[in-house]
Amino acid sequence: MKTLTACFAAGLIVALVACGSSPTSPTPAFSLSGNWTGTGSDAQGDVKFKWALTQNGSAVAGTAIMDSATPDDGSCGSCHKQKTGTVIGTLSGGSLTMTLDFPKGGTDITPLCGLTLVATVSDISAARLAGSYTGTTTCEGPIADGKLTVAK
Repeated sequence: MKTLTACFAAGLIVALVACGSSPTSPTPAFSLSGNWTGTGSDAQGDVKFKWALTQNGSAVAGTAIMDSATPDDGSCGSCHKQKTGTVIGTLSGGSLTMTLDFPKGGTDITPLCGLTLVATVSDISAARLAGSYTGTTTCEGPIADGKLTVAK
């Protein structure tokens, strides 16, 4: 009976320790901190991105500039995608989820229009990030099927 009680107690301790710990997603061996530039494309047009990112553990944050790839084509998308904003993201399970927020106001070419993009980056290396995004703009509506690639 003593052996059975000892085995039960040991099993309970192991179960409690296992339940009390949570697995952590490893962060890459390299840092995403630095300057990134690249392109994006969605139904509203092609864009150029410039990001200045800092990484602290699994958290990524920084500034973002988005410019239309064709700023002089006369379309609404070309002027509404000339924005300055912020990036906030989290690394988890080998992917990076980011929110790029370009708020209304400021000195952007269209200060009445706000834009928010949510990007999922699953192709991550020390020199390249590639993934997809969706979003919305207060002037043009939903953005779907976006693709982006940026490099350090």
